[in-house]
Amino acid sequence: MSISLCMLLTLFGVQGEFGVEDTNIGSYQEESHTEMHNRLRGEATFELVQQPGFLSTLIIDYNASYESQPDSVTGRTSIYRGYIGYDADRYRVILGKQRVPLGVGRIWNPIDIFNPINVEAIEMAERPGTECVRLEWQMGDLSNLDMTLARDKGEVRAKSYLGMADAALVVLIDNDADLDIVGWELEGELFDTGVELRSEGGYFHDRSRHESYFTTIVGAEYGFQNSLNVLVEYKYDDDTKLDYAGSIMRYQAGMLWGFGLVALLNMDDGSYFLAPSVEYSLGDDMTLSAGCFIYGGSSTSEYGLVADRYYSRFYIHF
Repeated sequence: MSISLCMLLTLFGVQGEFGVEDTNIGSYQEESHTEMHNRLRGEATFELVQQPGFLSTLIIDYNASYESQPDSVTGRTSIYRGYIGYDADRYRVILGKQRVPLGVGRIWNPIDIFNPINVEAIEMAERPGTECVRLEWQMGDLSNLDMTLARDKGEVRAKSYLGMADAALVVLIDNDADLDIVGWELEGELFDTGVELRSEGGYFHDRSRHESYFTTIVGAEYGFQNSLNVLVEYKYDDDTKLDYAGSIMRYQAGMLWGFGLVALLNMDDGSYFLAPSVEYSLGDDMTLSAGCFIYGGSSTSEYGLVADRYYSRFYIHF
């Protein structure tokens, strides 16, 4: 950013923070399919000195990719986040491309119609933004109401702390999928054990099929003193009549090393997905990680015919 532009922003009472990061991911599938992906990301946040409640964020990505099958190189620029908003004492309004936080699940979150978790992604934390208007209103010290309106989707959620857990009732409309949903969120600690319990789900009405069904997840998470963190979740889908079990485990072996494992099991056909990984910190803003996706099961099962995949990831922040 040029010195003249910084001086101009300061003159108009604008304060900004800027950052650049680069992520390189290389992957190889068993079927001799190679991919190389580079993401250069620039981030800027702005505040007004005279209006401390004003907030603005712009995150722009340039993605360059190579695929061996078919042999191709592509590049494109996109907005990952881009929004403006105002944060007052009791309410916040945000307009633009943003992350809509819905659900409490860590492996699956069935009521998230905007940007649900993809547990089979190399970067699970990367969640596409949604162009929408979002309003959050703090009704009391322990209760709040939020509303989101996108082009073909919308939600209203009332959330409160009920003595032992945070509980929320959510009403959602998804015109893209012709769904009307009434859902819930529950999250709290099991007495004083340190075990976090979660539940999420909803009743879905499919307008196109004139049918209704429900989907739910329940989960638990516990962090041991030796830095091992274990999370388990169970999912039942009444529409497909399928049961799933999943787990995520993280272990910090030392100051620089960390290990992870994601495991999924289709409890009906016996197929499974395993994703072990290792991460090494090269510095305060630099990490190197590697892992693999292993699929198993019969030739007619959900995960049985998926090719195994191996990857490495290098991240640096400037």
